[in-house]
Amino acid sequence: MHLVERGSPTVPRPRHEPHDVAPDVFTTGDRAKGAHIKDVLASLVQRSRDGALLPSERVLAERFGVARMTVRGAIDDLEARGLVRRVSGRGTFVQHPALTHSEIFRSFSEDMRHRGLSPGARGYRARTRPATRDVAGRLGVEPGAPVHSIERIRTADGIPMALERTNLSADRFANLLTVMNRDESLYAVLAREFGVRLESAEQTVSIARLRPAEAKRLEVAEDDAAFLIERVSVDTMGNVVEFGRSLYRGDRYAIQMHVSRPTT
Repeated sequence: MHLVERGSPTVPRPRHEPHDVAPDVFTTGDRAKGAHIKDVLASLVQRSRDGALLPSERVLAERFGVARMTVRGAIDDLEARGLVRRVSGRGTFVQHPALTHSEIFRSFSEDMRHRGLSPGARGYRARTRPATRDVAGRLGVEPGAPVHSIERIRTADGIPMALERTNLSADRFANLLTVMNRDESLYAVLAREFGVRLESAEQTVSIARLRPAEAKRLEVAEDDAAFLIERVSVDTMGNVVEFGRSLYRGDRYAIQMHVSRPTT
């Protein structure tokens, strides 16, 4: 079982009015013609939320200073590339392509690069604190032992995808918070600074409703559904390295499982 990045629902719900969708990317003048219009609209789509309503052809034609037929051709191209979806009587909606996760164990950064996306992070928060009983049990340390807790929003091409929370033993990785850059892959830091390479993980996936503060950080509506991913990762020696509890946007991911009939 693994996550796949999800495209628009069958009938997308508009989350923005046309004038609210990335208006700053519009340009006017001679350059806003033909192929350039396609590029600008593709940039608009990339920056917009899945299911966002695009401005109408008339509005786009006026802003670009071109004929509606030119705009229609650009939108036709986006639709052919699977980036937008036309719904009769409602308009044109952003549709992010569905990308299947590999079953190979990867960090968030590795996974995004594998998809051709640029990983990033923001809202970095880190501290060393006593382990709760739950965290201690997952990490295999004593309750109250020092653990590093790291929290940040993980992004793909600048779009918030997940609220990542992870915990590691501060006794084992004493100076982790000193050597780690805020937008760097945790697994890359562990390999470079501590010679620790992760090999596998056990994950539990459940559904959670986002709290207002979480929804705001992920740039989705309050009470939206998200996937709660609990992960215990181990290194090549079989030792537990991290315990993570992260929230993945429900409008960008879906669960995919391979199932088969029993052989007997």
